[in-house]
Amino acid sequence: MTSAVLFDLGDTLFRLLPIPDVTAEFAAALASEGFEDSEDEAARIIGNLSERLLGRHDLTEPPIAELAVPFIGGDARARKLAAMLDHMAGEADIARWEAAQGRDAVFEALRTRGLRVAYVSNTLTSPTQMRRRLKEFGLLDQAEVAVFSVEHRVRKPNPEIYRVALRSLGLEPEDCLFVGDRVREDIRGPRAVGMSAILTHEFRQEDSGDAEPLAVLSHLADLLPLLDSH
Repeated sequence: MTSAVLFDLGDTLFRLLPIPDVTAEFAAALASEGFEDSEDEAARIIGNLSERLLGRHDLTEPPIAELAVPFIGGDARARKLAAMLDHMAGEADIARWEAAQGRDAVFEALRTRGLRVAYVSNTLTSPTQMRRRLKEFGLLDQAEVAVFSVEHRVRKPNPEIYRVALRSLGLEPEDCLFVGDRVREDIRGPRAVGMSAILTHEFRQEDSGDAEPLAVLSHLADLLPLLDSH
């Protein structure tokens, strides 16, 4: 019997719009610290960082402030600018969230059924920024556990990130249902540690292939009748 529902965040509980470009903002920061050709430098640093992120083959999640330092320099000024870029990127990330209708009703129905809620999200945005934006969206208090990959330095589908959430809840995998929009991270990953998983198609429509989700939802509200029969 299901005791808790674990949700992905972006493109599951809200839509993710394209992320704003922070190159001009970062160029201004570089110029204020005495960098020449700051616009070109900002483009180079952000380009190298993007390649580094896209080229990852492991499932670790160090923060942008750590990843960006080698592309800026190695001194205190580089660390300061890397932290600024980290903050800018986080603000750009949370600015692109678009609220979705019907979430309050879903969470109210989960409470009525006595189900606990947790979030498990892959994100490079700081936990402080994530929690602030979740509060603005009325989502922070809906869950008793919120697990962010950058906070634990591992990302889905690394089994450890799901286990962090399970330990926080004090539950076994078979007690939990995972809901998300990505097959690798939100279906295969949870199933590999023993959870059932449901794929959402409300904002993204990823083919489930042979991943065997428990169901594919057109809208998140369609989760409720499934819970009554699961």
